[in-house]
Amino acid sequence: MVMKFSKKALLAGLILGCMPMMTACSFKETLGILWNGEDKEKDAEQSASPSLEAARIDGNVQVPVLNNEPVEPVTYSLGAEAQPLSIQASVEDGGTLSYQWYRNNVDSNGGGTVIEGAVESSFIPPTSEMGTSYYYVVVTNTIDKGIQMAVSTTRCVIVTEAAPEVPAETPAANPMPTEDAQGTFQQNEYGIYFVYQDGTIATSKWERINGELYSFDESGIMRVGWYQEGGKTYFLNFNGTMAHDTEIDGHYFGPDGVMQQ
Repeated sequence: MVMKFSKKALLAGLILGCMPMMTACSFKETLGILWNGEDKEKDAEQSASPSLEAARIDGNVQVPVLNNEPVEPVTYSLGAEAQPLSIQASVEDGGTLSYQWYRNNVDSNGGGTVIEGAVESSFIPPTSEMGTSYYYVVVTNTIDKGIQMAVSTTRCVIVTEAAPEVPAETPAANPMPTEDAQGTFQQNEYGIYFVYQDGTIATSKWERINGELYSFDESGIMRVGWYQEGGKTYFLNFNGTMAHDTEIDGHYFGPDGVMQQ
């Protein structure tokens, strides 16, 4: 008796057989590799689609080794020029490495959206819209028709409201507070703000809180990233504290937090 198998049955068997070796991939990605993104109806008696032969998980192919050190979130103003996100990958079996970057709106390196054209080891994230995005890259090692894949950790990119242009003649900045303000940090859908003990909110000012300086915009939202005031440039860390006595992107910030020219 000649036994016949439908294409779907064959595909199911291939998925079950390959799943243990594809832990770095989502089910959708696994299915895409085996099926090549197609689901056309064909006669059940026809042989498997040639696309199934195009690439197969191969235990003899090395899984790419990634430099997956955790990366701190980066913040840019709207429309600012972003620095490239990059990954270092290597194999020792002579395979060919390829890359595909993805974007996610949650901190997960699975289930993201493919970024068209982002197929290099580095990728420059867009800053055209405000919000928080998480990026990751799938690295594939290919030898003949055999492949293995690895997935990077996520890279968080935050795009905030563009900083206002500094006029040619800007009045001197207000003196920095020297005493700690009393109150609590709170958060809403727009960001983090500071509420004084009397219930009012810190707006358009600097405040010293627990020994650190913070800056709040006209809406009361805590600033992060690059900030200019009084003709001086500051940098507010991801947690809102003013950077001082340190170097950022090749620029030194003195004890007063002002970037040195």
